[in-house]
Amino acid sequence: MKRILLVAAVLFSISMGAMAQSAKSALQFVDDKGNVIPDGSVFEVTEIIKDEDFGETYMKPNLFIKNVSGLKKMVAMKLDLTSMPEGKMKCCIGNCEFYDTPSIRTSGSMSIAAGKSESIETEWLIPDGTTTPKYWTAVLTAGLCKEGAAAVYEYSEDGPSIKVRFGKDPTAVTSVKENTVTEVERYNVQGQKISKPCKGINIIKLSNGKTVKKLIP
Repeated sequence: MKRILLVAAVLFSISMGAMAQSAKSALQFVDDKGNVIPDGSVFEVTEIIKDEDFGETYMKPNLFIKNVSGLKKMVAMKLDLTSMPEGKMKCCIGNCEFYDTPSIRTSGSMSIAAGKSESIETEWLIPDGTTTPKYWTAVLTAGLCKEGAAAVYEYSEDGPSIKVRFGKDPTAVTSVKENTVTEVERYNVQGQKISKPCKGINIIKLSNGKTVKKLIP
């Protein structure tokens, strides 16, 4: 009986420790290949993507938030956009929100299972026709939420932060040709090559070698 109680006490202690785990240790930023982006790092985004379906030109950090704890977590992100020079930021964590003024904002929330990653779904939408976007830095912080009234989740604790730099450094000594990502081929969900957007899921091959799926309503 004493052994059973001891085991129960140990399991309870482990459980309480996992629940008390801080956002800094529970969350990580990772890239689209699963590589960890350490807290305090700088992540550069230089590709300009032209979306012909929706008439948008944007730059997107292909980043994810990973829950490295042993429990499901409710997660949100804080966006420091105080140096945003133009355009607007779109963030689709929970609901899609558009931020068109330099400010510090908090996204909606999403549930991330233990050991799983979810995309931050964030894009900087820049004015059409831009070939050399203005150089600026956004600070993104992954954080934990607490449940409020009527199961509304509110941002409550900062976790890891990274700096996302958009564009090319104008003071750089070397000159690098701007990399604009364009569509190369498009297929429907049956794998048939198509020449223009069609209703439903479109599979698009981009000039940077990546393939994306897009739902056309």
